[in-house]
Amino acid sequence: MNFTLDTKLKDIMAANPKTVDVMQDMGLHCLGCPFSINETLQNAAQMHNLDAGELLEKINSVEQGEMSAQAAANAQPVGAILQADKQTYAIAPHIPAGVATPEILRKIADVAEKYNAPAIKVTSAQRIAIVGLKPEDIPKAWEDLGMDPGYAIGLCVRSVKVCPGSTFCKRGLQETLGIGMELDKRYHGMAMPSKFKIGVAGCPNKCTDSANVDLGLMGTSKGYHLYVGGNGGVKPRQGNLLLENLQKDQLIPVIDAVVEYYKKTAKQNERLGRLIDRIGLENLREHANRALNV
Repeated sequence: MNFTLDTKLKDIMAANPKTVDVMQDMGLHCLGCPFSINETLQNAAQMHNLDAGELLEKINSVEQGEMSAQAAANAQPVGAILQADKQTYAIAPHIPAGVATPEILRKIADVAEKYNAPAIKVTSAQRIAIVGLKPEDIPKAWEDLGMDPGYAIGLCVRSVKVCPGSTFCKRGLQETLGIGMELDKRYHGMAMPSKFKIGVAGCPNKCTDSANVDLGLMGTSKGYHLYVGGNGGVKPRQGNLLLENLQKDQLIPVIDAVVEYYKKTAKQNERLGRLIDRIGLENLREHANRALNV
């Protein structure tokens, strides 16, 4: 089988497991990760600053066979992220909207203690990461947790951050937890042209960085403002105000329209903000407005 740059890593490994040895030799060490294996070979080359043509040529030249024992040992455990010491891993169970029960907290603490994790870290994506696990303990840790992993890496919707909103916060002008849970259920882990982050805030304080993520909601006294195109990173970008004072029943249709437009229009690895910089905001606004009139 001849692979192309559009072939997904998981399909390459399934067709010829021996290609794992070559990919690891070239620097793709995350082949056990459930997020990265859904990326294409082109994605993987870009993410790891590799020559895509050279990577493709080497993979297509591998004779059919099984991966070596060393490659199997080096493969990243499922649902884990390699840490700075290059020996241990972190796992981050998914906690929708950052709302945890005492049972969840006890379960995470019990697993961390059972497998001698040196740290438990609350992340910026409203998850609780168990840090410093040995690779052989990770499958057992996930089994004990009985929880899904959070999509911390990959070209997908990585996080939906949600503030307490009017349910708990005295400054909250609009409800956030219900809509945040719905957005998380609808979008978390969805494949995208690039990484994609969502923030839901119940007031103009924007505690969840609503104007600095790919798609953000901000509560006002009259409804919700919708921001698009924000991002951090080396070249940070402030989000654009797309629509104002949306009502709660309008949010899902409009956000669906924004996501649809982005998936159809963006280039590979192009954040929503860079797409807006390239072609402007008006077409996206027009597309979102049409969803209000259906």
